[in-house]
Amino acid sequence: KKPLRKKKPLKKITTTTTETAAETRRKKKLKALKFYERALKTLQRRNFRLAATRFEMVIRNFPVEYELHERSRRYLDVCQRHLIPIHAPETIEERVYAATLALNSGSGQEALQLLKTALTEAPDNEHVHYMLAIAHTATEDKSTAVTHLHRAIELNPDNRLLAQHEPNFEALHDHETFQQMLASTPNGEDESHVTRQRRAQT
Repeated sequence: KKPLRKKKPLKKITTTTTETAAETRRKKKLKALKFYERALKTLQRRNFRLAATRFEMVIRNFPVEYELHERSRRYLDVCQRHLIPIHAPETIEERVYAATLALNSGSGQEALQLLKTALTEAPDNEHVHYMLAIAHTATEDKSTAVTHLHRAIELNPDNRLLAQHEPNFEALHDHETFQQMLASTPNGEDESHVTRQRRAQT
């Protein structure tokens, strides 16, 4: 009879992969909470148009955060009740909000017209540049979209994080400049003037 072979001891199952996935999920949840709290603070200041845009971004950028979706939709209804259109958009915030609605309904050219008017009035408005990047992506003008996104990130580096989770930029994922812009910020990079101002105000 052949001697019985000794069974090899079972290898211990590593939990590294599971832990990594859990850590990634935790970080995404914290980012979602940060954006939600930012939207809520805007609502508390009764800036209903900007708050509505930010709640929409929470829903759009973090598709698996269902609990935050429910809360965001509830507050979005509150914003929209205060935003019943009674006249054509006149302020920058009104134009940005109207452009957001136009994009959501598939009217890219209408959104561009509104945002270009807003940009004329406020050439260094980070939110206008960010929305222009979305609008130009929707109308398949990738180069112009990347240019506006680059300016939005220059004005406020937090927009880099937003762009990383922005489904509307999916068409830009193969664009080399877009990839470079969204790469991790090197350690020690100075904050933008806008970011420093905001920190000083809080």
